[in-house]
Amino acid sequence: MKICFIGGGNMAAAMIAGMTSHGYKSQDIIVFDRNEHKCLNLIKKYNINTSTSLLNTIKLADILILAIKPQNMFELIKNIRDTVTSTQVIVTVAAGIQTSAYEELFNTEISFARTIPNTPSSLGYGATGIFFNKVIAADKKDLVIDIMQTMGVVTVVEDEKEIDIIAAIASSGPAYYFQFMEHMVEAAVKQGLDKKQAEKLVVQTCLGAAQMALNTNENMSELRKNVTSKKGITYEALNIFEQFNLGGIVDKAIQANIARAQQLAIEFTK
Repeated sequence: MKICFIGGGNMAAAMIAGMTSHGYKSQDIIVFDRNEHKCLNLIKKYNINTSTSLLNTIKLADILILAIKPQNMFELIKNIRDTVTSTQVIVTVAAGIQTSAYEELFNTEISFARTIPNTPSSLGYGATGIFFNKVIAADKKDLVIDIMQTMGVVTVVEDEKEIDIIAAIASSGPAYYFQFMEHMVEAAVKQGLDKKQAEKLVVQTCLGAAQMALNTNENMSELRKNVTSKKGITYEALNIFEQFNLGGIVDKAIQANIARAQQLAIEFTK
């Protein structure tokens, strides 16, 4: 089975890292990218194959992974749609483009998976959402799921609208945590703590909290309450969050993310 990537950027590299560390053979992975430097780096790091011909890459693929930016997708599909066959599985990692748009562009029956990975996938701690079209067979679904599971956890949805929700919390989610950690570090530095010490403590605390959420039977609300004594120091901090409606801010941020994804989908079909 040949797994071919169109695009050799960060997400392709993350997927290749996961696959090669979970038993997928390097010689069965082929990457096409016009950036020779990216190709050479992938060869050096993972010993995979690269191609200088877009159409030859398409012809070799059993699973074809479109790992390019959304704004370049329309032009790519126009160039490859006459070469793609109904026996191949098409996988996309691009945000904001709905399955119906791909099906219309290919103008033929395709086995298709729309996936939304995130950047921690590069370390094996990813969270990926998958939506399959109606045509794809069960065994091909399993192949796509297996590939994505090499990077972390996978959630398959039956309603494509849920992909935008997954993108808002999982694909974009790391940026939210990074920003919150930045603010925690800044606040600690303002109070007199060394920046490097603050960064080390904040990152470890975030990691520890995530591990507790993963490895205990208590839900997040219970875990929070376990740290919070009435009128204690944690209580006072959380009370400020409540006063400034942190929950409402997060809700509005998620809504804005989803609205932008829906807008991008409309723009792509114009």
